[in-house]
Amino acid sequence: MHRQDLLDIIQLYQDSWGQNQVLSGRVQQRDFEISKNFLDFVKSADRCFDRTNVPGHITGSALIVNQDLTQVLLTHHKKLDIWLQLGGHADGNHDVVDVAMTEAHEESGLQDLSLLKYEEAIFPHLRPLKRAIPFDLDTHVIPKTATSPEHWHFDVRFLIVSDSRCLPLISDESHDVRWFTFNDARNVTQEDSMERQFKKTEAIRKHLV
Repeated sequence: MHRQDLLDIIQLYQDSWGQNQVLSGRVQQRDFEISKNFLDFVKSADRCFDRTNVPGHITGSALIVNQDLTQVLLTHHKKLDIWLQLGGHADGNHDVVDVAMTEAHEESGLQDLSLLKYEEAIFPHLRPLKRAIPFDLDTHVIPKTATSPEHWHFDVRFLIVSDSRCLPLISDESHDVRWFTFNDARNVTQEDSMERQFKKTEAIRKHLV
């Protein structure tokens, strides 16, 4: 996968979440605008997969859920001190699915992880599909630190399934890693980005269960 493959994935995202009113019109409009920003950034940044690329670079994330999509695994991020999905830098890896899966393994310690293939159930007009569509995109600024300037993360997010009976491990990057029901997850994080992922997962569940 190189830049063109990522551009193709983002275009599919725009044609799905950005064009179909699965959720509210406001979320739909937001998804279209974010995907447009992504397309513009990836087209203009030759080194978009490199974390040294400033003003921004690609990251990959995994929202890990159980098989019936009723529980979610979150990490209490050490540096940011908030509960989030798992994820990290592409570091030159052009395959954003692999980035998300690698981060999911490394930050949770879970081995039975698989990509949730929701696309054809929720967006049948896109059949047949040859590649996975992210279920969310996000852009957010990372504050300046002693070792890096302020910059943007262009985060590509996928739904990853695991068994909630398996206990996760806490990595060096986290204070804690824990399974939550979606109601309990909403009690520990009020981030707009997290609420959007929760709503999307619940919408997908209605089509799959």
